Amino acid sequence: MEPLIKIENLTVGYDNTPVLENVNLDIFEKDFIGVIGPNGGGKTTLLKAVLGLLKPSGGKITFRKDIAGKKKPIGYLPQVRHIDRKFPITVFDVVRSGFLMKQKELSSSDLKQKINRLLDETGISNIRHKAIGELSGGQMQRVFLCRALISEPKILILDEPDTFVDNRFEGELYNRLIQLNKEIAIILVSHDLGTISSYVKTIACVNGDLHYHLSNNITQEQLDGYNCPIQIISHGDIPHTILKHHH
Repeated sequence: MEPLIKIENLTVGYDNTPVLENVNLDIFEKDFIGVIGPNGGGKTTLLKAVLGLLKPSGGKITFRKDIAGKKKPIGYLPQVRHIDRKFPITVFDVVRSGFLMKQKELSSSDLKQKINRLLDETGISNIRHKAIGELSGGQMQRVFLCRALISEPKILILDEPDTFVDNRFEGELYNRLIQLNKEIAIILVSHDLGTISSYVKTIACVNGDLHYHLSNNITQEQLDGYNCPIQIISHGDIPHTILKHHH
């Protein structure tokens, strides 16, 4: 089976300083990949390279032929902390902006119907005319999820979607992703391995390079072996975590 995206020997960074080196990864239809790693390890850099926002200094990223010519094969949900809440735009218009890069034409009435359907499905139809500056973190995530999906992408990328949202929305989000994954591939960046391991199918550990784990179960020993210094938080009758000494 040919991958949707093939990353080969990728080196990418900023100002001639590499952040990631010799990264290899194949992304197939209906993959659900959890991307983990420490701050500064290169997770966001990897996303930017895949999205075409950073030009590799080495290696290449290749899209499958049937999606290579499309303007918007990828839907992207950014971190809400990076959204300019002062920008004067409504929820409806934010979602509509996600369709601007799609080659397919729709009448204004059909597009409006499509936007309203997405808003209904995510439970935010009642705020469609609100300005984004008035929204909570959970509402903002719902809006940008609709924006990412409006173009009917083959791949959905989410950058730490569980940041600044409540537990209820987090559960709703992951359940929605499970349903979406029946049709599209998903790449999910998160610091919370304990949560995402219940939903993702495979895990990529990113810290200057990339180690791909063909399972959603990963041990602390494996993380240490991958040079991926994050902690696993276990959930049980008495939730707890053990922290290593800090120097």
